[in-house]
Amino acid sequence: MLSSQKDHFRFYELDIMRFLAALAVMFYHFTFGSSRLLGTPTFGIDIIMRYGYLGVDAFFMISGYVVLMSAMNKSPKYFVISRVLRLYPAYWVCCIITFAIIYITKITPPDTPPVTLKLFAYNLTMFQEFLGKANMYGVFWTLTYELGFYFIILLISALKLWKNLLLILSLWLLYTLTINYSAPNNAFSFFLIPKYSSYFIAGMLFYLLRTKYASSWKIYSLLILCFLVNLKNNLLIVQEMNDFYHDSSIYNKYVVIFIVTIFYIFFLLSALNKLDFKWLKYPAKLGVLTYPLYLMHGFGIGLFLIWGTSVNKYVLLFFATLLSVTLSFLVYQFIEEKFRGKFKLLLTNLFDKLK
Repeated sequence: MLSSQKDHFRFYELDIMRFLAALAVMFYHFTFGSSRLLGTPTFGIDIIMRYGYLGVDAFFMISGYVVLMSAMNKSPKYFVISRVLRLYPAYWVCCIITFAIIYITKITPPDTPPVTLKLFAYNLTMFQEFLGKANMYGVFWTLTYELGFYFIILLISALKLWKNLLLILSLWLLYTLTINYSAPNNAFSFFLIPKYSSYFIAGMLFYLLRTKYASSWKIYSLLILCFLVNLKNNLLIVQEMNDFYHDSSIYNKYVVIFIVTIFYIFFLLSALNKLDFKWLKYPAKLGVLTYPLYLMHGFGIGLFLIWGTSVNKYVLLFFATLLSVTLSFLVYQFIEEKFRGKFKLLLTNLFDKLK
């Protein structure tokens, strides 16, 4: 069995992929998203960056792979502490900055209810959607799906079901295949995530393929089914988004199929050790900025909301990118890195006292 921490940093291709996915989501919002929201002229790269939303799909796939790698055959305590350390410090910083900006400027982001201290408190838990409350900040929606996935991994870890992992993934995939991908919010849809579960499952299966967990034909069979479910759901999403924009030419289903296929090929080559990204060891370190960048790029979107109709769009694009990257670096360097050890010690002591 591969060791989690050591081998994670050997997978330079995954670090590079997740950073590129974060850039894709960021530029999707800065270009296509801002133009559509404000009714301003499009950027020259809109025709490409409109597909940047698929970066989130790549995140979920990477999460399935990396989270299973870090959790498999580890204690529930280890898993919970590692996930809290990973998610919460940068998230809390984002919550505080968001609340402060909205409170001071009185500018409420689109599709967001008025931000109150009560809503702020709910959002600090990261469980706001589970509690029936709104996200204070647009990008938080993906964290609800991440938490649902973490709950499943935690359950497997607590019940020591690692030997039954293929059966569990098969049943989860069967649920995903049979349920409506846009099932209403309830306990099952929160924790089994039918809209995106096939990405989490695929990532886990690729890790199992890499570690030779079971017969290859069993894993490949489930991967093929996963791929077909991914295509089915993505084609429904394409139709949904084209209907939203009242334009059937906005998203091309064949382009989406091509991009999703590239994801699978990339992970397959990685799982089979056919990719050698050691020469990108130092650029791969950018992967540590992925999560802060995903959270902080919303403040770059704020520049477009405030000055999108009065300032040159390319100037805004430059400064929004600069702001987002700078904030993500500061959060990583002075929050995640600086306080990780102290926060880990605090959590460990807390768990020990709960025994």
